[in-house]
Amino acid sequence: MKFMHLADLHIGKSVNGYSMIDDQVYALDQIVKLLEEENIEMLLIAGDIYQNSVPSVEAIRVFERFLIKLNNLNITTLIISGNHDSSDRLSYANEFFRESKIYISNSYSGKIEKISFEDNYGKINFYLFPYIKPSNVKRYFEDLEIYTYQDAVKAVIESIDLDTDERNIMISHQFILNAELSESEEIYAGEAEAVSMNLYKDFDYVALGHIHKKQSFMNGKIRYPGALLKYASSESNYEKSITIVEIKEKNNLVISERKIEYLHEMRKIRGYFSEIINSASEDSNFNDYIHIELLDDNEISEGLQRLREFYPNIMTMRYVNLKIGDNDLEEIDFENNEKSPLELFKDFYYLRIGEEISSSKEDIIKEAIDKIWRENESD
Repeated sequence: MKFMHLADLHIGKSVNGYSMIDDQVYALDQIVKLLEEENIEMLLIAGDIYQNSVPSVEAIRVFERFLIKLNNLNITTLIISGNHDSSDRLSYANEFFRESKIYISNSYSGKIEKISFEDNYGKINFYLFPYIKPSNVKRYFEDLEIYTYQDAVKAVIESIDLDTDERNIMISHQFILNAELSESEEIYAGEAEAVSMNLYKDFDYVALGHIHKKQSFMNGKIRYPGALLKYASSESNYEKSITIVEIKEKNNLVISERKIEYLHEMRKIRGYFSEIINSASEDSNFNDYIHIELLDDNEISEGLQRLREFYPNIMTMRYVNLKIGDNDLEEIDFENNEKSPLELFKDFYYLRIGEEISSSKEDIIKEAIDKIWRENESD
């Protein structure tokens, strides 16, 4: 059996104020072409279909059109929910979809769903393991002590009646210990959310989602394919590819990668302002999403606006060597009573870093500000 492994589509996501919808539609169309060209029988999507648990109508329509195209190609599709998805919303029409060979995991209810197929080599089993937290699992295993993500995933996997003589594929959306993280993931509990790869060792292939950088473990049989697109400046140097897996008889697994085209590439340009300006006219990829890193010691007057004349899709611009001085604060209106302390900090962050603060960092700052305010009130 030959299948494609995708994860972390994040349909509806914006990056630095730029909507990724058009880029996602374009990439998904390339996926459909590749499925047809490679004669692939099955598609596995390992979670985070949407950016938000309550996706926009536009995001839903994008995914709906993608599923219709898969159905037209007679592709069997297996989908699990990720931490960004609502399991209940994602699987709302599960029975209807299954008539079109689209299988979506239900919310975890104490048992992992197993879906079996037959090919030229016999029976092959797929296990749909949606994203879980310890609180989702604990009530189903009252005789076990489940406090950590490791405890929860271990309990769930050990509850599977696994026939290791058969071929078994796991689809899971969890954080593997020692996996390399990116800026755009949302890991709620840090390292405490990580689980050991050894929990998955008895499966022939583990189609993972959650981590946006392509990487693999156990000689490749446990694998993150990477997110559909680059979703942060730190991901600019990632080599994007599409994972294709062919499994024949037991222990005969062949993994390959294919390239697709993207509507916009994302990359960094690092150098002195004058050098970047001088070479910009010769850059044929001027519509890429660009992150500018300036080496100049002093701020360039209207630098961003001047660079946008050459690169209209600049997402961020920051000065690598610029030191924060007294004059840096003059651009922020601290006397603006309409802005909260958090909003003022966000203005300062954008001024210094050149990009919007991430939601996870914003939460940390908000907590610190609230703590300071409470202490001041108590005094």
